[in-house]
Amino acid sequence: MEDLKLDNILLTLDGHVKVADYGLCKEEMWFGQTTSTFCGTPEFMAPEILLEQRYGRAVDWWAFGVLTYEMLLGQSPFRGDDEDEIFDAILEDEPLYPITMPRDAVSILQKLLTRDPNRRLGSTKEDADEIKRQPFFKDVSWDDVVNKRIPPPYFPTINGSADTSNFDEEFTREQPTLTPVHGQLSARDQSEFNGFSCRSYQSSAIPL
Repeated sequence: MEDLKLDNILLTLDGHVKVADYGLCKEEMWFGQTTSTFCGTPEFMAPEILLEQRYGRAVDWWAFGVLTYEMLLGQSPFRGDDEDEIFDAILEDEPLYPITMPRDAVSILQKLLTRDPNRRLGSTKEDADEIKRQPFFKDVSWDDVVNKRIPPPYFPTINGSADTSNFDEEFTREQPTLTPVHGQLSARDQSEFNGFSCRSYQSSAIPL
């Protein structure tokens, strides 16, 4: 996934959740396979990404830990006034857990937010099965979750497919700016593509 965060968890009309925005995801990342792209949302990026190391699927379980922390406590485990401070916090700070937080919740968060990806919960071949067995989820029937048999605690109210009342006004107040359908590149912009095997049909062909 590489960009798991609250912004990408959406509610459907029937009250169940769906993960959205796969723009940064990598396909066929099986156990043992790694990549090295520096990408993601700062608060959710795993230490191995920040250290520019090769990384595998365990980065998603780190992000899941951050997401779970935010859902339980309403704040990020790693905070800062800018990206650099957030990155320093991810690499050096220990998340704080209220004394009132249930032990099972603290346990799974500590295991998910383990900086060493090889020791992080979910990093083995068992992947998600390792997470599902945690005491934190002891009352969850995963078969019921997958088949949407658990009654959702909240149903979004909308007045039609174009209703935007559930979106933040910060976004709905913005004036949309459309890219011209038949926009034409200037000669200067077109020159940036010199040397490519294909250019605009309006430009002269480049011999291969």
